Amino acid sequence: MPIDYLPILILFIIAAIIATVSLVLPHYLGPRRPNKAKQEVIESGKLNYGDARRRVPVQYYMVAMLFIIFDIEILFLYPWAVLFWDLKWFGLIQIGIFTLLLVESFVYMWKKGVFEWE
Repeated sequence: MPIDYLPILILFIIAAIIATVSLVLPHYLGPRRPNKAKQEVIESGKLNYGDARRRVPVQYYMVAMLFIIFDIEILFLYPWAVLFWDLKWFGLIQIGIFTLLLVESFVYMWKKGVFEWE
């Protein structure tokens, strides 16, 4: 029945109102003291310098890609954790193999110097 979804609709409406108020209210109530330091564009904790089309070192992209890869692999642990008691020893052995491969690939890349920043 559609009436059964009314609490979820109310929850979404309340969440939208709280999000809107949280984003709009500080704009009107907060102090405005612009200065040169606040107007600077800061990316990754560093001030920008030079042309935006300058060459970026390959190591930057390597570290970013490795982070994404390892982050996604760690996400595979969540479904396993949910089904842990149903999988029993088979699931434990499989996740052990998965973790060993993950650690082995990390150590291999470490020894190859992929994480070194020059």
